[in-house]
Order: sequence, then structure tokens, then C-alpha cells
Amino acid sequence: MDEYEVPETHDTLEGITPPQLTLHLRGHVAERAFLADALARGKLHHALIFEGERGIGKATAAFHLANALLSGNVAPGEGTLPAPDPGSPVFRQIVQGSHPGLLYLTRPRNDQGTGFKQAITVDEIRRLQRFFGMTAAGHDSWRVVIVDPANDLNRNAANALLKLLEEPPPRSVFILLAHGTGGLLPTIRSRCQVLKFAPLADGDIAAIVSDQLGPAADAAMLDRVAALGGGSARRALLFARFGGLELQEALEAYLEAPQPDVAKAHKLADVAGNRKSEIHRDILRELVLDRLRSEATRAARQGRLREAERIASADMAIQDRMRMADAYNLDRKQDFLTLLADLHDLLSGTRSG
Repeated sequence: MDEYEVPETHDTLEGITPPQLTLHLRGHVAERAFLADALARGKLHHALIFEGERGIGKATAAFHLANALLSGNVAPGEGTLPAPDPGSPVFRQIVQGSHPGLLYLTRPRNDQGTGFKQAITVDEIRRLQRFFGMTAAGHDSWRVVIVDPANDLNRNAANALLKLLEEPPPRSVFILLAHGTGGLLPTIRSRCQVLKFAPLADGDIAAIVSDQLGPAADAAMLDRVAALGGGSARRALLFARFGGLELQEALEAYLEAPQPDVAKAHKLADVAGNRKSEIHRDILRELVLDRLRSEATRAARQGRLREAERIASADMAIQDRMRMADAYNLDRKQDFLTLLADLHDLLSGTRSG
């Protein structure tokens, strides 16, 4: 389906099939069956939260649901949410972002046009007024809104969306994608039906990576990245295709050394500080947080509860620091150098303790 041109978003992975184009949704059997049954019986809630970790298929499920609603492709007794028909006009319009019955809200481009903003702003939510004010193709046509992810809504945007959820337009469906369980206003959650999407099985992840990489993916590599994926196909693809394995090895070599290696730290910080390679910075950030969480878990299992609490507090502080670095456009290389030094000191203290 190379003839389709999908609009770029803040989390587009070059060379990887985006959710709009993904025909086969792996896993989530119960969730797909629930949605198919609700559609067939006319009992679909007007506002849904698809909740689960990043990169497990929530966006793909949302676009499958949108295709089913806007094409009328729902039959009683279907048993599962139908896959989109790639030959249909509805599918083509959805992929190209031109279907009048679908509005896909994600982070907008920044004012310079060089990247994307760090949040979904209230201006994006205001687009809904025009969207719902347009004349539908038919009196019984659906209007579908996908917010990806709802965690990125800033406060003003979240409050503006809440007003629409409180008084939804007729025949409208809001699908809010939520990474994890936090970051949403309780008042928004209370007006939505929450579907919890579980992490993917290693076999499903390996199949997804194999589909994306083709012959370049051997069995040993698939097993390794599936295990490292931690239930997320996106994460596994970052390891398999975007240098995640090499970055993990470099980070571990730095952290395991008895003394901080300045040269190794600078090599890692050069990657994190490269503004032309956001994806590698994101991989390094995830690796840092993963290491902290694994250390905290290990300490807790060994009964070192005070140490586990100290590492967990460091985890939260580093996440706050990452958000602040993004918000205030800090020097990325210097910020990551400082982070690496602090992390090495923390883990050295853990090993010596």
C-alpha cells in the first residue's frame, strides 16, 4: 500500500506501517469482541478510553473502529472488530486524513514548522466546533474523534474537551488513547468507558517485528527484541530497527563501569543531544527509566525497601527533569551528561550498599 501518503505525526517511525494503514491487529481479542458486540447491538458508548502501554495497538484498534463506524461494516454475530477494507473509499480517506467524519487530534506542528509541540493545545480542541458544525454525508452519519494520546492534552485543552464529553453531539464517538493509567483528569475518565489493553505477548511482538522488517529479521533477533519490548511492539521495533540494541549496550557499559567513563558519557550525550534524531533521544530516555525501575523492583524483592523507595523517587525526579528539559528547551547534551553522572552515582551507591 505504498500509494497511500499518511500525514506525519510526532511519533511517526520512518519505514514502519502507521496505525491508519495497519490491517492486522494482533492480540486484544476480548477488546475487539466487546467493540464488535457493542456496535452490532447499537450500544457503543459515546466516549471510550483505550488504556494501556504505548505501542501495543491502541491506535490501530481506534482506526479499525473508525473504519467500521464510517463504512457501516458491522454485522450481528461478527464476533470481532472487522479489519478495514483497503480497497474502500472510506479506508483511503481515513488514511489520508481527509474523511469528513473523522478528526484525528494529536500534537500539532510547532510554530517554526521544524517539529511538533510538546502538548495537544486548546486550539486543536477548538477544531471540533467546526468539525461537528459541518454537514454530515447523511442524517445518520457518525462523527468520530480520536485523541492520540489524551495524556498530551494540556490543562486548557482537557477542560475544553470535557465540556464536549459532558454534552456530546448526536451520533458522535470520542476515542481517547491513554498511555498508562495516569495523566487524565478524573472528570474526563468518569465520562468515558475504559477499555484496558494488555501488553502484547512475545509471540505477537515477534510477528509484528517480522512483518515490518521482512527477511532482515532472524529468529534470534526476534526473540531478543520481543523480550526487550516488554509487551510493546513499538519498543521492540525501536530496538530492532532504530539502534536500540546498540544504545542499550553502550548505556550498560557506562553504568556498569566502576568509575564514570567521560568519553562514553559524551558519546551517549551526543546522541541524546542531536535534535535531528529525536527517536534516539527517546530510546535513551526509556532505557534510563527502565534501568531505574528494574533496580527498584530488584531491591524491593530482596527486602531492601528503603533503597527501593530511594530509586523510585529518583525515577520520578528524572521524569520531571525530562519534562522540564522539553518545556524550557534546555541544552540536551549537557542535561543528559548530568543525568548520566547522577544515575551512575545512584547505581554505584546501590551496588556498594
